[in-house]
Amino acid sequence: MQKMVKRHVMGRGKNHLITSSSQFRFIIFLILLLISYTVLLRVFQKIAEIVQLPIFLPIALITLLIFIGIVGILYSHTFVGPLMRIRKALEHISCGDVNVALRLREADDPVLKELVTAITKLCENTRNNQALLQDTSRELSMDIAVLQDKCSKGASHADIHRQLEAVRKKQELLEKTINSCGLT
Repeated sequence: MQKMVKRHVMGRGKNHLITSSSQFRFIIFLILLLISYTVLLRVFQKIAEIVQLPIFLPIALITLLIFIGIVGILYSHTFVGPLMRIRKALEHISCGDVNVALRLREADDPVLKELVTAITKLCENTRNNQALLQDTSRELSMDIAVLQDKCSKGASHADIHRQLEAVRKKQELLEKTINSCGLT
């Protein structure tokens, strides 16, 4: 029978400026993009008046749209690229592979760097807990085998009691590790 595990539900926050540094960077980017767009549009309008070519304004607008597209791609690369790497890492983790190493570029978003740090800590804790579980389980199995051997050879009551205490201590360690993994 499977035990019910208490889950922590993370809801939507009411605060719209959660990560103000990243959000302000994005707002400044948008403002600079709009200013650049406006300046370039005015320059193209002046050139169109000078040249007096009717098709010049549509060409100028297409050029501006291409400019905005390229700048948008370059800027979004600083958070979309890391998100793709984080998604791949989480897919590995969900399959049980906690030997994941995530690295971000210096220019990548600071909030994503914090997320990568949290994922790295999660993987490290999971690896440590898995190693502790495996080691304790192995030692517990060996102690039980020794205890069975002593019982079959007719060892003294005190000797069996000492060995049984060692088994109980390892059982407690195993239970603590299982509790720290949230598996109870």
